[in-house]
Amino acid sequence: MLLAAALALAALPPEAAMWAEAGYGFGAALPRPVATASVVAFGARPDDGRDDTEAFERALARGGVLSLPPGEFQLSRRLHARQPGSVLLGAGSGSTILRFTRSLQDLDPRPAETATGEPTVHWSWAGGLLVFHGSGRPGAEVPLLPARRGDRHLRLGAPLALAPGQEVSILLRGDDGKRLALHLYDGDAGDSEKLRSPRSVRMSARVDSAQGSEVRLASPLLLDLPAEFRPTLGVAGRPDAMGVRGVGFRLTTAPYRGHFKEDGWNALEFSGTRHAWADDIRFSGVDSGVFVGGDHVTLRDLVFAAARPASREGYVGHHGVALGGCANRLENFDFQVRFHHDITFSSWTNGNVVRAGFGKGLTLDFHKRGPFGNLVTQVGSGDGSTVFRTGGGPGLGRSAGAWNCFWGIRAREPLEWPPSSYAPSRATAFAGVEFVAAKRPPFEVRRLGPNEPLDLWIAARRAR
Repeated sequence: MLLAAALALAALPPEAAMWAEAGYGFGAALPRPVATASVVAFGARPDDGRDDTEAFERALARGGVLSLPPGEFQLSRRLHARQPGSVLLGAGSGSTILRFTRSLQDLDPRPAETATGEPTVHWSWAGGLLVFHGSGRPGAEVPLLPARRGDRHLRLGAPLALAPGQEVSILLRGDDGKRLALHLYDGDAGDSEKLRSPRSVRMSARVDSAQGSEVRLASPLLLDLPAEFRPTLGVAGRPDAMGVRGVGFRLTTAPYRGHFKEDGWNALEFSGTRHAWADDIRFSGVDSGVFVGGDHVTLRDLVFAAARPASREGYVGHHGVALGGCANRLENFDFQVRFHHDITFSSWTNGNVVRAGFGKGLTLDFHKRGPFGNLVTQVGSGDGSTVFRTGGGPGLGRSAGAWNCFWGIRAREPLEWPPSSYAPSRATAFAGVEFVAAKRPPFEVRRLGPNEPLDLWIAARRAR
C-alpha cells in the first residue's frame, strides 16, 4: 500500500504542486457562511411579478451574507457586489431563481468587431448581469533575481517584509515586440504574425517562508524568470471572500441567434476578485455563463441547461465558462447543452485547473495569446470529437501556450487529435488520453500506469 502510494506520487509532474493551490483559499474547501440578513428585509419579494432590482441594490450596498429565499426574483439592471465578504445564499439552484429581464446590450450598447472585422458587440465575450468586483490593491513590489521553472527558492533584489502564508504576485514585463509572448510558448508560437507581448504577465504564488532576501514559495514556478523581462515579486491584494451559492439564472427563452450575434444574456462575472467562489449554480437561457477575471476563484457544481431553442448548428450560447487571471479552479460541472466554447482559457491565463466534469460535446477552448501552465484532468466528453476545438483570431500564436497538461480525459470513443498547430509539442503533456489511431501523431501521449492517479489535482493535494 505504501509502495503504491510512493510510486503514484513519484509520477506526478513538478507543476502538480502549483495546481494543488488553485481555487479559493489556495485549494481549501469552500466556506459555509451563515446569513446575516435577507433580501426580503430590503423589500424583495419572490414570485410577485414585480421588479426587485432596487431591493437587491440596497442589500448589496450593505454587504454581508444575504439569504435569498425560494422563488423567482425579477431584475431589470445589472447587479454589482463591491463590498468584501459579500455573499448571496440561495435555497438551491433549482429553487432560488434570478430572472433578469434585459440583456447587457439593451442596458449598455457597445458595438465591437471580431478579430477578422466582423461586426458584433462587446458583450459577446465579456460582462455579466451579476458582477462581483474585487477591492484589493497590490502592495509593495521589488525586483527578483532570475529563476528557473520549477524553482521554489527565490532571491529578492531589495528588502520586502513577507510572512509565511502570504499571497504574492510574480510579474514579467513585456517588450515592444513579441519576445515575452514567445517565452510563454517556450519559443514555439506557430503563426504569430499579429502576436504582440502583453505589458505584463502575472502569476500567483504563496510564501512558505522568508528570511532577508531569501523567499521560499509553497509551489514551484510555472516558467523561467529571465532578467530581460524584469521579474518582480509583489504583495497581492487582500482576499475578497465573495461568493454565491444555490442560485439559478434564468435569462431568455428567445432562440440563440448564433456566433458573434449575442445580445449579452451573460449571467455571472468575477472582476478582479481574489479568493471568490460560485457553488451550486444553474444556467439556463444564457449567451455566456461565467467570466472569471481574477485569482483563486473556485467554480463548482455548475449545470448548463436548455431554456431556449438552439441555433441551426446546435449551440445555445457562446462561452460557458471563460477563465482569466491565475490559479482558478472549475470542477463538478455538467454541460447538458452545447456552447461554441464550453470552457475557455483566455489570453495569458495560467495555473488554472479544470477537473471532474462532463460535457455532451465538450470543448476546451485555448483561445490563443499564450494561456500557459494550466491543468485539465478527469473530464469527460460525449464522443470526443470536439474536445480540442478552439477559437481566436489568425496570426495570434498557437491556441495554447506552453506547459499545459491534459491528464485522464475520457470519452465514449477515442478522441480526435488536436492539430499540430494547437500547442508547442515539446512543452505540452498528454497522459491517460486515448486518441484515434494516427500514422504520425502530432503529440506524444503517455499511458497512465496502474498506480498513477486518474485525477491529478486530487493526487497533488494529497502530495502536499
